[in-house]
Amino acid sequence: MEANKVNKIIDADVHPWINGDIKGLLPYLSKSMQKVFDGRLTLPDHPLRPPLEKSTSIRLDAKPPGGGAGGSDPIYMREVLLNRYNIEHAILTSVQAGKIVVYPNPIEATALARAFNDYFLNEWLTLDSRYKLAMCIAVHDPLKAAEEIRRIGHERGVVAVFMPLFNILMGNSYYYPIYEAAEELGLPILIHPTGTEGGFSTSVSMAGGVPSSYIERHTDFPQIAYGNLVSMVFEGVFVRFPKLKVLAAEFGYSWVPSVMWRMDQNWRNFRKEVPWLEKEPSKYLLDHVRFTSQPVEEPEKGKYLMQIFEMMHAEKTLIFSTDYPHWDNDFPDNTFTTLPEPVKQRIFYDNAAELFNLNKLEITR
Repeated sequence: MEANKVNKIIDADVHPWINGDIKGLLPYLSKSMQKVFDGRLTLPDHPLRPPLEKSTSIRLDAKPPGGGAGGSDPIYMREVLLNRYNIEHAILTSVQAGKIVVYPNPIEATALARAFNDYFLNEWLTLDSRYKLAMCIAVHDPLKAAEEIRRIGHERGVVAVFMPLFNILMGNSYYYPIYEAAEELGLPILIHPTGTEGGFSTSVSMAGGVPSSYIERHTDFPQIAYGNLVSMVFEGVFVRFPKLKVLAAEFGYSWVPSVMWRMDQNWRNFRKEVPWLEKEPSKYLLDHVRFTSQPVEEPEKGKYLMQIFEMMHAEKTLIFSTDYPHWDNDFPDNTFTTLPEPVKQRIFYDNAAELFNLNKLEITR
């Protein structure tokens, strides 16, 4: 069975766009916040841009016929992605919204997160029920973020909480109000590169210093997920919040076996330092964390990829994603085409359906 012949596909990482940045959000901002952003209607951009035509991460052929940026037209995306590739559910994560981490003012960041959420609820989810939303929160104020989760977490089509990150590791109790609200509503936490890493004082830093090129920055993305997931495991987040799930989107996956081995080895040597862990650290990772397939990492030989899949229990932990409309996106008709049918079914549909509670969604909401 070829990938494009899988009966049902869930795409766990799709990026919609709003033309005009904050200007496009104005109808969803209060009049007072519209005045606050007057003269500042363009979201800050990282200085290390991809060396592509027009210096954008969005592929040029994704531009809608009617104009606007690629990913800005839900009708066109429905045609070229959902219909063409038999996508039953597409999880919308706004990288554009993730840029709110560059704002040091928590009031501004919180207002923008709310506006982004209301925009996609009204402009996208009402257009096609296959669109599902990873709602964005501003981690600047965890209590306000928890309020936002509870405000719209029950809305039909909201399936995850996108958490753009600060330089505070995810195991820190600072984030507990967010985790409590997400667990309460049965929503997984989704982390994803925001395009701000290493470029702003309030956004996540790269290990060792600031990269000097886009290729360096893009290659370094996995270290962000690596450090934060290790923090969550050893700080006991999954002990305190036993129903909490996390999706690490677009951070790769080939490093997962090595981090499991390293955590387990250190736990055997220093487990007295983390007495709250009741089982091997790798078991918490396997039980609570999932990873997206894009960008597909291609070792020299196909058998090496199969070995990585076996070591990371990919039939349980890996979830298909296209990353559309970005320049390096992976379409389902040429992704994992040689996988055994049962494993392919798990990766292309079942794992995401379980993580996002999509099988229950249509019944209970």
